[in-house]
Amino acid sequence: MQDVVIIGGGASGLVAAIVAARRGSKVVILERLNRVGKKILVTGNGRCNMTNTVLDKAYYHSSSKVDFECVLKRFGYEETKAFFYELGIMPLIEGKKVYPLSEQATSIVDVLRMELERLGVSIIPDTKVVQMKEKKGCWLLTAEDGRCFEAGKVIVATGGMTSTSLGCDGLGYELLKKVGHTLKKPFPILVHLISPTPYCKMMKGTKVKANASIFVENKKKRMEYGEVLFTEDGLSGPAIFQISRVASLAALEKKKVQVKLDLFPTLTEDELVSLLYERIAAHPERTIENLLIGVVHKRVIIPLLKAARISSIHRTIENLEYEEVMNLVYAIKGLTFEIEGTRGYKFAQVTAGGISADEIDFKTMASLKANNLYITGEVMDVDGDCGGFNLQWAWATGYIAGESVSRNEAE
Repeated sequence: MQDVVIIGGGASGLVAAIVAARRGSKVVILERLNRVGKKILVTGNGRCNMTNTVLDKAYYHSSSKVDFECVLKRFGYEETKAFFYELGIMPLIEGKKVYPLSEQATSIVDVLRMELERLGVSIIPDTKVVQMKEKKGCWLLTAEDGRCFEAGKVIVATGGMTSTSLGCDGLGYELLKKVGHTLKKPFPILVHLISPTPYCKMMKGTKVKANASIFVENKKKRMEYGEVLFTEDGLSGPAIFQISRVASLAALEKKKVQVKLDLFPTLTEDELVSLLYERIAAHPERTIENLLIGVVHKRVIIPLLKAARISSIHRTIENLEYEEVMNLVYAIKGLTFEIEGTRGYKFAQVTAGGISADEIDFKTMASLKANNLYITGEVMDVDGDCGGFNLQWAWATGYIAGESVSRNEAE
């Protein structure tokens, strides 16, 4: 019998294994893919945004009341930096985001694998656990191919539903439901938004910087400033990813969703009116379609004129009516897109929802439904914003679980 068996060799599972093994536990990782750490390799577009210098509970979300601070104080930014520095990772800080100095996610995976090897942690790949049962003070785990494993303690670190090709397909939900846990309906987040608005296709491949505001049933829910990428079927980019959680949840509830882009967030409407009239006065002979040349991306001009309902764009700008100028200002300050939903888990970076956080002791990551069972990472109903917050949650919950499974009676 093993001291600890960890189901899943992702970010939280690998850190949990290292911490438990350092404290003397005999640890086995059961990984369904042929190698551990594969999902880490795609984080941060291959650069691995490993954490953030400003960790705050405001960047995390759950349908339950969760003591995020309890986790972040135990293993926050400084602890994460020190943990990886000891393994050989030098940090690179860009704004508040933290990457390995090599700017390669492979560096993170390599040092974790080397430490697991040094500690003698056993990794058994190509092993999909389909059943776990508690029996006489231990856990019996059964793999899809019939192999059985016995453990004193088990950590479930299986991830959510994103990146099914990387082993995340919700299996952990089913394992934990069978031992009494509740599943909060999962949904994809940090993901592209789908819009039928024809402007998207017109501006396909174009990037702008804007304030992106999301409205649900005509009520503003969140605003983010940043890069927005127009695609053939909708909106993408960092600012869109940050508000995508609101859209994905609203889609589940079948509510009306709109996104409005303010392309000039530094100017008020009145200031923008003045700017346009200055341009009209300077070059009255230019045509309407050329009014915004040098002000916004060229591929955005026609969609803005259409949104402002300005016809006959080959007229000279001196012939623009005041109402047309105002409609153009409203379009620039609030270019509107109807949102039908999001792309699926295949394209999402993170899963929201999952195993109810009310059923987990966040001081130890222990299950409140079964003995000697621990839950870490994305499988639980906790998710973070873009910026390294989700990986931080994985490292932190893995670290706490690793401590907990190897804690002696004196501690």
